[in-house]
Amino acid sequence: MIRTLLLILLVALGGCAHSPQLSTTMDIHKESENLVVVKLKVVNLENRASVPVAIEITGQAETNGHWEKSSSLLHPAAFVLNGKEERDITKLWRVPADAVRTTLVIREQERGNVLKSEKFEKSFSAAPTAKQ
Repeated sequence: MIRTLLLILLVALGGCAHSPQLSTTMDIHKESENLVVVKLKVVNLENRASVPVAIEITGQAETNGHWEKSSSLLHPAAFVLNGKEERDITKLWRVPADAVRTTLVIREQERGNVLKSEKFEKSFSAAPTAKQ
């Protein structure tokens, strides 16, 4: 009897836990010859607070047809988004670049589950393009 109640309680609690629904947008533009601005907006789409989320952005810059080694651009402390809250994060990336590639990874801080992984690419030539 007690085992059955514990099993039902465990299943009920496990059914309540789900990953937060987050929306992200990234804007990348070149301010000057040696400055690229990366703006990230993260929005909690749910009416309840999210679990603590950890964000990491890595990036590569292309100069004269050669891509440099990927490096970590942004790795802020984990944070919680309240219901429908949005957070804007800006990174000033001091690098000469003809094009850039970035990778955004959002994880649950406590369990390490990947919530979102996206790649973006932006060219600063005559015909700018962005991929999501």
